[in-house]
Amino acid sequence: MTSPHPTEKPLRVAALIDLPLSPLSGGHARGWENLAKAAAATDLPLDFTAYFSGDTSMVELSAKARIKRLPPVFSTSRLKFLLYVPDNTDLGRYHKELAKELESYDIIVTTDGFFCFAQTAEKVSRKRGIPLITSFHTDTPAYARIFTRLTIEKLFGKSWLSSFLLNGMRLPEKQEAAKMKRLTHHLRACSAAFYKRDEDKKTAAAILGEENVHGVRIGTDRSLFGPHRRDRAGVEMDYDVPHDSIIVLFVGRLDEGKNIYTLIGAMENLIAEGRAIHLITAGVGPADQDLRERLGDHVTVAGQVSPEEIARLYASVDVFALPSEVEIRNTASVEAIVSGLPILVSEKSGIAALCDNTPAMLVVPSGVEAWTKTLRDVTGSTNTRLHMAKVARAYADTSIARWQDVLENDFYPVWKKAMKEKKHHG
Repeated sequence: MTSPHPTEKPLRVAALIDLPLSPLSGGHARGWENLAKAAAATDLPLDFTAYFSGDTSMVELSAKARIKRLPPVFSTSRLKFLLYVPDNTDLGRYHKELAKELESYDIIVTTDGFFCFAQTAEKVSRKRGIPLITSFHTDTPAYARIFTRLTIEKLFGKSWLSSFLLNGMRLPEKQEAAKMKRLTHHLRACSAAFYKRDEDKKTAAAILGEENVHGVRIGTDRSLFGPHRRDRAGVEMDYDVPHDSIIVLFVGRLDEGKNIYTLIGAMENLIAEGRAIHLITAGVGPADQDLRERLGDHVTVAGQVSPEEIARLYASVDVFALPSEVEIRNTASVEAIVSGLPILVSEKSGIAALCDNTPAMLVVPSGVEAWTKTLRDVTGSTNTRLHMAKVARAYADTSIARWQDVLENDFYPVWKKAMKEKKHHG
């Protein structure tokens, strides 16, 4: 097929994802892997490289797209006193190898404003005049608050020192404020930003101006995810689920950051009421043993499962529960909707807005009691679930984009605009 842009020089774009890429990766990393695959197949004049953290390697997806891994300068994996972190990242301040490579690109895209890749990008952008654009993905300030509190409580328990650090010095809140200050600094180095959550739009617009802040969708693979993957009998057999049970699915890290203990508490309440309900979790984390001990035969802790298996679960269970209160973008929620699955999401997250507040989702207030009530209502009503599933399928058909659509219609025009403005300003 003849390219519609035969004479245009390819726009060289580097996307920086300061996380490892592996079968354990979450939606942030997997999303950019999918965008790299979309770049490999696009007809646009684009040359795209996605940089991840890890052992040095490169995977050529095509002549115009690739995935590269660069070793971290100082990985959080070296900080053994951190009892648990959501995913390892690079705490270094400057990555010499990355800096050298970035000098040859037209556009640099960061996917956080905090860690080594982002700080290196700021310096290269300033030195070489390369447009820097950021994309909001994770509420890092909120995670800093949550995991600072968790670490202090794990290390010092209910001691006077713990109380002093938490309530006297307010270290979790100070960590959150420090991250917000760093984010502001990063935004000032950028020419544009991509957002999905309204509060991120406001944060970026206050610094960059609304005309330089752009909404972006989450893509999905409709060939992989969808009702065609349904295998209820197989899931019941493979996950030891009684035939008459309502199945609730949780996908993500099993930790306090994802608010898993609220879901555990709600499940305990419903089990105590004698309801036939079963939870399947797909993901790893420190709460795995607590899940087994507290929910017993009513839970299957599946660990990390393949995308193909996740697709089968989405299409075969009854309800998807996403209690996390700090989500900005959540790939799993979009995959679940495409699969025709009713979804429960936290009122504090940005997921309902992500999907235009579709009735396929029910928004749940904070706390175990609120989650107990909503789960009770939804799992107890076949008609409610059937209606939500029908709405989910209809919404997916009209509103969920392919990854290639997201690349070509959301990201690329902004990258091209930034390049034109650079040329215009000399």
